[in-house]
Amino acid sequence: MTDDGITLIDAWELPEDRIDESIARWRERVGLIHTAPGFRDARLHRRLRPKTRLGLVNVAHWDSVEARDEALADPGFTASAATAAEYATVHGGWYQVAAELRAVEDRPGDDPEITLVNAFELPAERIDEFLPYWLSRAEPTSKAPGFRDSRLHRAVDPDTRFQLVDIAHWDGPEAWRTAVGDSRFAQRLSTSPGFAIAHPALFRVVAGF
Repeated sequence: MTDDGITLIDAWELPEDRIDESIARWRERVGLIHTAPGFRDARLHRRLRPKTRLGLVNVAHWDSVEARDEALADPGFTASAATAAEYATVHGGWYQVAAELRAVEDRPGDDPEITLVNAFELPAERIDEFLPYWLSRAEPTSKAPGFRDSRLHRAVDPDTRFQLVDIAHWDGPEAWRTAVGDSRFAQRLSTSPGFAIAHPALFRVVAGF
């Protein structure tokens, strides 16, 4: 295990009118296990646009998979926590950080306003081929005004739906839109190779522990 531990990412497909209910369920579930040994932190992200495919994205950090399994096995959790409802499809998996970039000038003290989540569907055996492609487009973006940081997460299990998930933080929607409209960054932000399907969208943190 590295200092980064391991990351759990759950991407939810669900109707817009059930998101508030799902946030409440998430608060209940994480509230029951956030004091468990091995838990580090968790953030729930809500989409900015209702038509975005993924409505909620949970990002949680643990010391290990085993630590979370032990927490979930606690009778208090299994007896009290709400389960995922039938209206939601959850694509979950364990991830390790494959690449990381930070802004040239770090701005500590104020939290980023939005999070870009870009979930990639691609064959597990082509990830190594994809990584240089991602880096070649991500590095110029780190120089865009308003960019904070970006972490590309690689799934531990080759059967995970989204083999790669890029989580990037920006000052706000306007910084993101400006970068999208800048020819120096637009290609990186809007394209992916033919063997990978990208699902980029903007989110805002709505709950955390």
